Amino acid sequence: MDQDDPAEALTELREKRLGLLEIVQAAAGSGLAVYTIWALLLQPGFRRVPLRLQVPYVGASARQVENVLSLLRGRPGKMVDLGSGDGRIVLAAHQCGLRPAMGYELNPWLVGLARLHAWRAGCSASVCYHRKDLWKGFSV
Repeated sequence: MDQDDPAEALTELREKRLGLLEIVQAAAGSGLAVYTIWALLLQPGFRRVPLRLQVPYVGASARQVENVLSLLRGRPGKMVDLGSGDGRIVLAAHQCGLRPAMGYELNPWLVGLARLHAWRAGCSASVCYHRKDLWKGFSV
């Protein structure tokens, strides 16, 4: 059995032109990957919310977080974020001194992502994220 040299095989792959079939396969694979990520991260939050109230998750920009913090600056007390998403506003409020800082989110994937961000920032013991449904009286 004749085995090819890996360097020759790599050179052959680099010189090969993509055909229409390969381009269609790459586009279909990319679309499937995007749909899978959407279904895992965003879809769970839509399942329990009435159709007229469904909104997609869009993370807060750094400027939006700064605007929220400018409203809260200088005020002592608690911070609660309903629909906290990935928790960046709760985490920023905690880092500015608001204690306790809590976030409530329906989507379990976003709650997990928020907890991951808090853990990476070293605040996981003092920032709370809960998976709760506002429309059902905070019971899921």
